[in-house]
Amino acid sequence: MYAIIDTGNQQEKVEVGSVIEVDYMADKKKGDKVKFDKVLLVTDGKNPKIGTPHVAKASVSGEVVSQDKKDKVYAIQFRRRQDSKRIVGHRRKVTTININEIKNGT
Repeated sequence: MYAIIDTGNQQEKVEVGSVIEVDYMADKKKGDKVKFDKVLLVTDGKNPKIGTPHVAKASVSGEVVSQDKKDKVYAIQFRRRQDSKRIVGHRRKVTTININEIKNGT
């Protein structure tokens, strides 16, 4: 059984026991429970339920494993023959979640 959920600005395919990284959730700490209500698709392998836009009464729940930062990403601005270069970098914060349960809405 798997589901496709909407986690804000991206969609994730999840199964029970899978670990996903989503955008940083400032109000959650390690060990907190998380529930995703925006489920786009739920299937057991034979009978898919596709939402319009979400599947009614379906939900995915999990537990926060960690709050981390990803590797540094650099953005470089370079102008040739003008001795001009600017390097800016950032590290994206992510929340790692372990999926515990998928309810299909029946």
